[in-house]
Amino acid sequence: MGRGYARLVLETAVITIGIPPEIHLGPLTLAWHGITIAVGIFVGGVAASRWLRARALDVEPLYTIALLLILGGVIGGRLFYVLEQGGPLLGTRGFTFAGGFIAAGLLLALYVRRNRLDVSYLDGVALALPLGIAIGRIGDVINGEHYGAQSTSLLAVRNSHPDALTPNAAVAFENGGLYEVLLGLAVLAVLWPLRDRLPRAGDLAWLVLALFAVGRFFEFFLRTDSPELALGLSNAQWTSAAMLAAAIVGRTVAARRGEDGKVRGPVAPGRIAGADRP
Repeated sequence: MGRGYARLVLETAVITIGIPPEIHLGPLTLAWHGITIAVGIFVGGVAASRWLRARALDVEPLYTIALLLILGGVIGGRLFYVLEQGGPLLGTRGFTFAGGFIAAGLLLALYVRRNRLDVSYLDGVALALPLGIAIGRIGDVINGEHYGAQSTSLLAVRNSHPDALTPNAAVAFENGGLYEVLLGLAVLAVLWPLRDRLPRAGDLAWLVLALFAVGRFFEFFLRTDSPELALGLSNAQWTSAAMLAAAIVGRTVAARRGEDGKVRGPVAPGRIAGADRP
């Protein structure tokens, strides 16, 4: 009785997912990873467009911005993975969040600066990014990607479907995808009440960079899927430390240059972009 009860507690204390990683619709195969990323991009795009319209800004550049974010996410994510884990550059499996985040951010900043767009475009994307990431990472949880050590914690995930990417369908593992979902929601919870209260345009973008850097630094004390680099810290943690330093320096430099003055809050009804058009 005692052993049976202990086994029951162990099995119910973890999250169990039995969903197949792919959906087969005749000749068409859809991967949950791709589905949730697409949904995340769409939802994030809607959130960013609403934020920009409320500030009388044209949403047309968001189409180009979305393409740049996807391009940077794929190329940067793959490049950083190869640098960290090795393997051929042209591969379809293996991407790092930090690499994609950095590359996509750089492309976005260059696009905004080169086209002399309002810095509020960076804020709009930054506000939508945590929600998009939280939704997009759900596919990782379903697939069993970014798994770490075997675990029995409340946040451990057992992917019971035989096609899942975890090595053993009978046990639970740390799930980096789930940690990223929770981190994205936590960042959004911090940003939302501050979205119209920060003193300068661009502050939301710097804050998002800093929050993700801090969150992922501590997250990788729970994850084991990034190799140790130095001083007991992993590659991901050192990258997060560099991202935090970049956010602090960048925000300080922008403030000293006086770029863009105060943040632009929502405009009055009738002043939303396109509202004056017949």
